[in-house]
Amino acid sequence: MTMFKVVFWYWWALAALLLVFEMMLPGIVFLFLALGAAAAGLFLLVVADLSLEWQLAVFAVVAVASAIGLRPTLRRLQARDTTPNTINARGDSLVGRIVVLDQPILNGRGRVVLGDGSWTVIGPDMAVGAKVRVTAVNGTELSVVPAP
Repeated sequence: MTMFKVVFWYWWALAALLLVFEMMLPGIVFLFLALGAAAAGLFLLVVADLSLEWQLAVFAVVAVASAIGLRPTLRRLQARDTTPNTINARGDSLVGRIVVLDQPILNGRGRVVLGDGSWTVIGPDMAVGAKVRVTAVNGTELSVVPAP
C-alpha cells in the first residue's frame, strides 16, 4: 500500500486558494492562514523529507505568529485611510469647489451645470459667468458665495 506524500506545491496551492477566500470574504483572517501555508510549502521545499506533523506545526506557528505580528500594522494602515466616502453623497464632494454660473442668480436663486447634472444655486445676486465657491449642499441646492 502506498502512502500519500505531500508535495510542497500542495501547500502553495492551498495558500493561493486561501488568498482567493481573503479577497472574496470580509475581514482579514485567511491572509494569515495563506502565509502559514506558503511558509509550510517553502519549508518542505528546503527540507524534502519533512514529516506531515512538522509541516502542520510550521503552518500553525507561522499563521499564528503572522496574525499576532501583522494585525497591529494592518489596523494602523486602515486607520490612516481617513478619506471621506462621498460615493453616495455626490454633492458633498462639491463643497469648496469654484464654478462658473451658467445662469444668473436672481432673487437669491440660479442654476449651474456641473459635470452631467444641473444644480440650483442659492446666494447673492450675480451675473452669468461669475465665479462662485460652493459652501454647502442642501439636498439638490448648492449654497454659494462670490469667489475671488
